[in-house]
Amino acid sequence: MTEKARKPRSDSKMYQLPRDALDQVNDMLLNENMKYSDIQHWLETKHGMKISLSSISNYAVKIYQAAQRVSDDLERTKFFIDYIGDKSEIDASKATTALLKSGLLQKIATAEDEFNEMPVEKAGRLLVELNKAEIARERLELDYKKKMQLAFEAFESKIMDEIKKYPEIKEKFATAFKELKEKMQEN
Repeated sequence: MTEKARKPRSDSKMYQLPRDALDQVNDMLLNENMKYSDIQHWLETKHGMKISLSSISNYAVKIYQAAQRVSDDLERTKFFIDYIGDKSEIDASKATTALLKSGLLQKIATAEDEFNEMPVEKAGRLLVELNKAEIARERLELDYKKKMQLAFEAFESKIMDEIKKYPEIKEKFATAFKELKEKMQEN
């Protein structure tokens, strides 16, 4: 089986620039008054690199898309933090897992350039690992609830045995335990 030759990226020359030059290009791209032709001219005169307008354009699109993704992720994270902060009953690990799954599924769905370089098997493994972590957390939560239920029942039995001699107190405790059980089952 022959491997297909990989098509070189049209913006690959941009990544060959020194870091400080690339930072300056990024600043120029953010400056609304700069044209790609101005950036092209600057690169040729200051760094002696001939870079096509399409290469600069493709690079700019990737930079803007990356900035938008970061902005969206920050907004989503801020929303989760604000939401969790208001509700103490929300499990932070659930929210974190949901955030990670959302990001990974979005990455898979949009098939971004960086993702295209990641083998599908690896992306699938990442998703499986997230699901395993979620299942493990759910099992732990279920196990905890079962143990709490057993401890509660043992406590209730012990208290009820101790107050057998006092029927009016026993009745009040029975009612209180029943209400407590109902509240525990709601959660």
